[in-house]
Amino acid sequence: MNKKSHKKKHKKRGKQEVKNKENVENALASDVDAEKDAAVKENKLCYEIKHSDVMGRYVMASRDIKAGEVIVEVPALAVGPCSGCALICLGCYRELDESNLVKCPGCNWPLCATSCSGLGKYTGHSNYECEALKNSSPSYNNLEELKEYYHALMPLRQMSPFKNGRPREVDRHYRLKKWGFHFDEKDIHTVCGILEVNAFEVGGSGANARALYDAAFLLAHDCTPTTTHTDSEKAPGRPLTVRASISHKAGDVISLCYAYTLQGTLKRREHILLSKFFECSCKRCSDPTELGTYASAFRCPKCAGRILSTAPLEPLAPWRCTDNGCFYTMTSGGVQAMLKRLTDEFEQIDANDVDGFEKFLHKYRNVLHDNHYLCLSALHSLSQLYGKIAGYMIHEMPEEQLHRKIDICRDLMKVFDVIEPGYSRLRGITLYELHAPLMVLTTRDFERKAISKDSLRNRLKEIVSYLTESALILGFEPKQSPEGLMATAAKDALKKIKTWEQIIGKIS
Repeated sequence: MNKKSHKKKHKKRGKQEVKNKENVENALASDVDAEKDAAVKENKLCYEIKHSDVMGRYVMASRDIKAGEVIVEVPALAVGPCSGCALICLGCYRELDESNLVKCPGCNWPLCATSCSGLGKYTGHSNYECEALKNSSPSYNNLEELKEYYHALMPLRQMSPFKNGRPREVDRHYRLKKWGFHFDEKDIHTVCGILEVNAFEVGGSGANARALYDAAFLLAHDCTPTTTHTDSEKAPGRPLTVRASISHKAGDVISLCYAYTLQGTLKRREHILLSKFFECSCKRCSDPTELGTYASAFRCPKCAGRILSTAPLEPLAPWRCTDNGCFYTMTSGGVQAMLKRLTDEFEQIDANDVDGFEKFLHKYRNVLHDNHYLCLSALHSLSQLYGKIAGYMIHEMPEEQLHRKIDICRDLMKVFDVIEPGYSRLRGITLYELHAPLMVLTTRDFERKAISKDSLRNRLKEIVSYLTESALILGFEPKQSPEGLMATAAKDALKKIKTWEQIIGKIS
């Protein structure tokens, strides 16, 4: 897992503000209902919009949907900086070196280069925005204050093209007024609410942005999502594509996850409450075992059993050992304190430090369950580091390390198949990582004549199956994204394996 380059800043909201956010979501959704219902009747869409007292508006499959099928594909209504972001380029949203800034010739705001691909586009630093900000040049004497000003840019982008459009918050209203814009305060509040509740985090390869998309915001949340989504940064309008990761039957709810699936229930529910203003009670959150993955479980210090929350939907509930009649108990405060300490230590590990991740796993092997989300995060990083960095290049790794990579990938797959079932990005990447050590070991066995033709054929069949599925899943990603490049590499590896058929005959 790549570590986040920034952390969101959250403020506590009052009950009335939460209610306002719910009203905002309903207002935005109602604007598209009629159009979507008409399209369903003409069989243009594979979903229809429903309503319930619990979920509000949500999307349900109107017919059977195959895994991999596109459900929604729409251009961005607006794109802008994330809340709490670092100093970034207004055109492409990539983080900037504070000691070597490039300034826009028109408005003096930070850019990565005067030739940035996002200049002149509504999804980046538009000509309209540049003209509007000419009299609001930022001060570079206080970069922390400049970063705070980024908070007002996304609301401005939503308001400006529509004049009477709808973004939130007093500080953002103050900044917009300071810059010479005089939008209605209620409109600012409304648009900010829409962004807080409905915006998607987008970007990759060092970019940090959020975007608002029609239709996609109606998908219900579930901590075991049935879809995956990706945005095409280079395509006109920066479209978002939502795809079915598993097959759906007509009448199934279509869902995505508003949190990071490789987190435990406490963290996911906390994030969702702070950012989306509701308390998740999905099947995974309601189950102390997290659907049998034990992604939040601790090891019991008395009997080495599993310590789980006695009521996962109650943050203050005690935690108790569930094995061997032990009943060892921890308070919620003790659990939170331990999680904070371990998380702080985990986040100090350099993203490329193989030994650091291995030592963390060994150090806390008697504290954390093997599938605890901190362990999963460490294993996910190791699955990608083994074979790719200096000292651990795939063709130089000893057999012990190759088998370690294989075991890590297979252990991860067991969990991913539960928390992100089907054609998920996590599955596609891990399948690719799994094929590499298997291929190296197979080649070495063949070269020293330690494998029979039948065994060789069976191993190659297994590798081909992993590469084929990986290429399919990651082929849904933009071609120049890291995942898209991995899909290309998987296809190239498949072509190379075909040369083995000259030796052993047809593989599949």
